Amino acid sequence: MLKIKLKGIEEEIIYEKLSNGLDVYLYSKEGITNNYVTFTTKFGSIYNEFVPINEKKMIKVPNGVAHFLEHKVFVQETDPQPEEFFAKSGALCNAYTTFKNTTYLFSGPDNLKENILFLLDYVQTPYFTKENVDSEKGIITQEIHMCDDNPIDVLYEHIRKNTLHNNPFKNSIIGTTKDINKMDEKILYTCYNTFYHPENMFLVVTGNFNPQEILNSITENQLKK
Repeated sequence: MLKIKLKGIEEEIIYEKLSNGLDVYLYSKEGITNNYVTFTTKFGSIYNEFVPINEKKMIKVPNGVAHFLEHKVFVQETDPQPEEFFAKSGALCNAYTTFKNTTYLFSGPDNLKENILFLLDYVQTPYFTKENVDSEKGIITQEIHMCDDNPIDVLYEHIRKNTLHNNPFKNSIIGTTKDINKMDEKILYTCYNTFYHPENMFLVVTGNFNPQEILNSITENQLKK
């Protein structure tokens, strides 16, 4: 384990790169009563042109695919679903997509180890079918319309489109309804297999816990992945 000293504030972060490439950051402090954990892939809305893993040719995927993928990773093939699992220990879970990253998270006071392992397992167990991808299109289309009804969101979108021309940051993170209708399970699996590899991801654990014990659990879990 590498200890990263934060100068001037007398704090340290424990860092470990696991054998599968996953970066793990642990920050533990006495007196903290709540745990907050994030599991992030460096895949956001701007990365829509890339060479898929194990291939040689560049491809272009629809805008909004990172956000669409976030929705589908959050839904599991079998129960319990993430919301149900985390609620049992009084924890809250969520996910969000930015221009450069997609993050899955939870926060809660208890069952830290069990919650971390569930977080790792559900994010690393994708399940995409034509049926569940098609069913998500209507949900995300509603989300797009909600943004269109928010003046601040509309202003932000127009500012980016009018100031950025040859730059992927000009496009909406969520995409357009036309983009959403192009999504299918093949596109999602291509993006998932390329960007959701542990070498392109990092885990951050904050709270009041035994760093070595938590790191051991994470390491054992990731040996299978």
